[in-house]
Amino acid sequence: MVQPSINKPVLPQNPTLKDINKFKKQLNWGELPPFYHLLASSISEFESQHSMGFDNALNKICKPMNWNLERLDGYLDEHNQIHVERKPRLAIYQLFTDRGFELHCFPYAKDREIDQYVKGHRLMEFETWDPGTMKLLGRINQLHKFIEYYFQSGDKADRALIIYSMKAVDNLIDYMKAHVDVVKFDGVSIEQYFTSLEKKLDDHDLDNLLLGR
Repeated sequence: MVQPSINKPVLPQNPTLKDINKFKKQLNWGELPPFYHLLASSISEFESQHSMGFDNALNKICKPMNWNLERLDGYLDEHNQIHVERKPRLAIYQLFTDRGFELHCFPYAKDREIDQYVKGHRLMEFETWDPGTMKLLGRINQLHKFIEYYFQSGDKADRALIIYSMKAVDNLIDYMKAHVDVVKFDGVSIEQYFTSLEKKLDDHDLDNLLLGR
């Protein structure tokens, strides 16, 4: 008697977040574990910031109404449209904090990065810069702990979610580059953090192998 074929869960190439969530459910009896769900929700919020209606950091930075037109050689035309010769400059840093992965940004005054509240200063390229609401471009909550969890007991869906988070960051940076002048992009990327933990695990396992464990 021919046994019926069993369709194993398969991820499509270049999966969406929805695809990865579906794949995770197939691997996990139709459920999304709480830790996975927390991360997936945080990534979804992270990547949809530019389309959200409320006044988040991206909107405050990318809206020309908050740009110093005199500093940027700009003007307001008769149709209330803003035109500038240059876009305001930003430095963007990737970092891991105790809360997760974050993107921080800093404006410039001449060639100095500014990390303080400033309003109406002739050297600033923004009319108002408020670090309290503009410095943090986005956060993926507890990503560092999820990566550590993946190396302990994760599955293919967890790995796919981590890789997707890298793409979400790339897309956000591309969005920023299209709207302002990103002159510096630095820090520890998700890929670098992931690779460093992977290397530590490989070195540990190799040591155990050589010691005959």
